[in-house]
Amino acid sequence: MKLYGASPSPFFRKARVVLEEKGIPYETENLVPVPKTPELLALHPMGKIPVLRDGETVVPDSSVICAYLEKKYPLPALYPDDPPDLAKALFLEEYADTRMAETLGAIFFERFVKIHVLRQATDEARVQELLVSAVPAVLDYLESQIPSDRDTVLPRFSIADAALGAHLGNLSFAGLEIDRQRWPRTARYYQALLARSSFKTAMA
Repeated sequence: MKLYGASPSPFFRKARVVLEEKGIPYETENLVPVPKTPELLALHPMGKIPVLRDGETVVPDSSVICAYLEKKYPLPALYPDDPPDLAKALFLEEYADTRMAETLGAIFFERFVKIHVLRQATDEARVQELLVSAVPAVLDYLESQIPSDRDTVLPRFSIADAALGAHLGNLSFAGLEIDRQRWPRTARYYQALLARSSFKTAMA
């Protein structure tokens, strides 16, 4: 089994966390989506990462990959059986992959992608604008969803934690930290995720 992508990508990290949490043997192959090479387009018609190859089966898209892995390797379960918990886990995964990708991803693009991939200068004014106008709303919402008495959103580690942690990782790659005074639950939660072996591997 081989996972194609690059560790700075939160979507690659999400899929890798799931592989690690399930203890599935796999290899990685570095593949960046800029430019969209023929090799990448042959794996993913939209030229995105990650892509999983499992024998003759090619699985594009992080959410599809994670669902595929859950079906093939059901233990430990990362998708709750309880319908309300499942709904919450799936929504938070979607929230991470959309709203968090848009806001934290924009900062990641300015602070990391422009410098290390595109060899361009960061628009720091844009970063500061996002830190004031967009990021607080995301962290406020996460603060409302994270319990005060545990280090996972639901009673057990789930796909929600894999996705949220993967996208919070964009802050780390951008050289930013979560304000512990303003968002104490979110800051604690993220640090607890980073302490997991799966995240240590995915963030490396």
